Amino acid sequence: MTLLQHRNFSARLRSGLFAFIFAPVALVFLGSSMVDVQALASVGQPLASVEGLIGMALASMLIALIALNCEESSAGMVVTFVWSLVVGAAQFLGVARLPLLMKSSVGAEDMFAGVLWCLYPVCLSLMLGACALTIKSVRVRAGKDTRMPLARVHRHAFGTTVALPASVAAGVLMVAAAPSDSTNVAAMGLEGVLEGHTLMPLLALGAGLAFALLVVSARWSITGTQIATWTILVLPSYVILPVWASLTGNVIVPGPSIMTKFALASPPLAALGMATGCASMGVLWARVRALKSLDASHDASANEGPAEG
Repeated sequence: MTLLQHRNFSARLRSGLFAFIFAPVALVFLGSSMVDVQALASVGQPLASVEGLIGMALASMLIALIALNCEESSAGMVVTFVWSLVVGAAQFLGVARLPLLMKSSVGAEDMFAGVLWCLYPVCLSLMLGACALTIKSVRVRAGKDTRMPLARVHRHAFGTTVALPASVAAGVLMVAAAPSDSTNVAAMGLEGVLEGHTLMPLLALGAGLAFALLVVSARWSITGTQIATWTILVLPSYVILPVWASLTGNVIVPGPSIMTKFALASPPLAALGMATGCASMGVLWARVRALKSLDASHDASANEGPAEG
């Protein structure tokens, strides 16, 4: 094994092993916290679950660490994507939850209901898969002499024109897919939001594709991706709407209401937005690393003298 092969293997092993250990923790924690916040928001308490709000932030930080550890190999994000399929299936079965770290009493049926209407596990897997492919694409293109090295391209305008509409589309589609009546929640728990609600999987799937497109836009401009994610998705759903609802009393009440759709859509939008913003940092790190490697390669070539006759 050459030195380069050994280095590449070490990078893959380090990135993959780190993700194999911490990705399931982050994914279970993120989904569990999201459903916890959603459960309390559905009964008119949008800021009651401090555990859930902090849990989403901590889980997103773990995803950020996994992404930053992919600077030399996309193995970590690939492992995270695979774990998301496993954890997502468990969430649809209602078992991937952490009752001791949840403010509300969320059972298996509640967990299932909380992730079903928004297809949260599918949306998260789409985003993570797109992130893994984007990181791989950045590293592959950076070494091509016949194509413009992506590591040197930072087309802010183009990246932003992709990121902004994608973030808006994700928010609109998720709100449109959300239930509008939580009357049965008091008697049935969170599963009551599905009573009388017509599932709209195509809208939820469209939101997932918008999140995937959002993370792909980081290959052109990490600035556009971060601004769109945090200001359009995370800040309103995680801070502005819950605080405004608590201060004004415009919380979820029995009966159909557009506010119910906004309040129920906020937790999955916040969780997916935070995960997207943190995961996309891996694209930046991979691009920076690829640029450094490219510069080092060019310097080495320049230092080589002309071949002796």
